[in-house]
Amino acid sequence: MVALLAYAGAWLAPVAARPALAVLAVSAAAAIGPIGALAVAIGSLAVPVPWSVRAALLVAAAINGALHAQRRRHSRELVARSFTDRLTGLHNYDYFAEAMRSELARVRRYGGCVTLVMLDLDRFKSFNDQHGHAAGNRLLNGVGQAITREKRDADIAARFGGEEFAVLVPGRAADGMIVAERMRRAISDLTPAPTSQRDFAPAISASAGIASFPVDARTPQELFELADRALYEAKRRGRDQVVVIGDIVAPPLRLARTS
Repeated sequence: MVALLAYAGAWLAPVAARPALAVLAVSAAAAIGPIGALAVAIGSLAVPVPWSVRAALLVAAAINGALHAQRRRHSRELVARSFTDRLTGLHNYDYFAEAMRSELARVRRYGGCVTLVMLDLDRFKSFNDQHGHAAGNRLLNGVGQAITREKRDADIAARFGGEEFAVLVPGRAADGMIVAERMRRAISDLTPAPTSQRDFAPAISASAGIASFPVDARTPQELFELADRALYEAKRRGRDQVVVIGDIVAPPLRLARTS
């Protein structure tokens, strides 16, 4: 609106004020973006101002448009970084919690199912104690890359903190099992380099627990609790495996929760 008023004013104002109003029109249009600035700059060619001013307006439009695009790109990058775990490249807890609320709302409205996979590295504290935190960070980075490779485009993966990860899988528990098994095998294939000639490359493994909404849970909190319970069972059974909550909780009990 400011750009249009300034552009109109450049026609109606006294000759001495026209250049300033034309410059204001281009500056205001830059807030719309490069296309807006360029449109007003081209339009200013018809405004009765000297050609030197018109040339300056075109240059100003190009510069202002480029700066605006750069600011928008920088703003998007800042938002992306605020929801990204820098060590693993996965989403962080805040992003995942919001994504889960959206997914559960979608399922409630349109039907279907969504599955939560909780994944935890086995004996990570011992790994850190033996090989140091720098090696632990390199391992977490490798795990993040493995999860990113193995997840589907529609899956949402996040690091919850420490050595715990979560993946939201559109679909039933069987879909979550496929994704979780792929990730478990990929993590088992990681072979971090030994820290000295006396060390052997350590064996890495992960355990996972799976629960689905609305088959197993009615709320996000219940979904987390049940997936975490299945994860604990995977650890109890010897680690390096995936357990579905349906394997340890009788179906009538689970169905009663959703009634």
